[in-house]
Amino acid sequence: MPAAKFPPPLAEGDRVGVAALSGPIDPSALEAGLGTLLDLGLQPVLASNLESDSGLFAGGDDERLEAFTKLATDPALKAIFFARGGHGILRVLPKIDWSLLARFPRAYIGYSDVTPLLNLIVDRLELVAFHGPMVAVECAAGLEPEERESLWSLLTGAEHFEMSVEGSGEAARGVLKGGCLSLLAATTGTEFAPDFRGAVLFWEDVAEPLYRLDRMLTQLKLSGSLSEINAMVAGRIELLESDRATGGIARLMENLGSEVDVPAAWGLASGHCRPNLTLPLGAEVSLDLEAGILRLES
Repeated sequence: MPAAKFPPPLAEGDRVGVAALSGPIDPSALEAGLGTLLDLGLQPVLASNLESDSGLFAGGDDERLEAFTKLATDPALKAIFFARGGHGILRVLPKIDWSLLARFPRAYIGYSDVTPLLNLIVDRLELVAFHGPMVAVECAAGLEPEERESLWSLLTGAEHFEMSVEGSGEAARGVLKGGCLSLLAATTGTEFAPDFRGAVLFWEDVAEPLYRLDRMLTQLKLSGSLSEINAMVAGRIELLESDRATGGIARLMENLGSEVDVPAAWGLASGHCRPNLTLPLGAEVSLDLEAGILRLES
């Protein structure tokens, strides 16, 4: 599939939305995260449900979707940042009006539970979406200098970036897709599964033992989702000591890369890790395993 277009770039002083489509938001974390957005020179506009708490979610399904849609269709906003992940976006995907969102192109930034939405923005809106820090998580803790640089450079129109990886195999090139593995597996067999044809598939996750990671990757393989990818890249994933003793992510990726006959890399610092660097899902990237670099192709 062709690369998506980058959304309009941000600049200091821009108004940006803060949405909550997943779990309830801790007020102190939200306040701290909003401070980081202000430090970036951005003016946050809050979704109406940010203070809602219905147990698992930041309000009911319709409440969360209505609040998000109001932000996503506000012509004064240049981007939508997500407050946190958790669970909830899968429940509202069938009700999203994609034709309406297409009228208001803008940057969307998040990860974890936001994974299905980011990939649908790429596939249905043909816009690059940003796999990066969230307001009540990394922004609340304070962005590390390289996180700040990665996020801001891509949001303001950078045409180049390089990130370090390890791996084996030939060089590869394709459209960057993916995100949190458990969410990629959860959409398999549904109309919301990403289109991975010609993709450099990135995946990461948190608090998952190696056998469960292998099971989810096997599910993607058996479903045919990996049959036309150009390469695979795993994130920087913390494993149990017993899992590290088996060869860990490196051995898992080498075996899987051999099974699907594509180059395999690992150690990309994005997602549930620090630093959580920003990735432009939908953009054309190249994987240079001799140099150990994933780079954006302008």
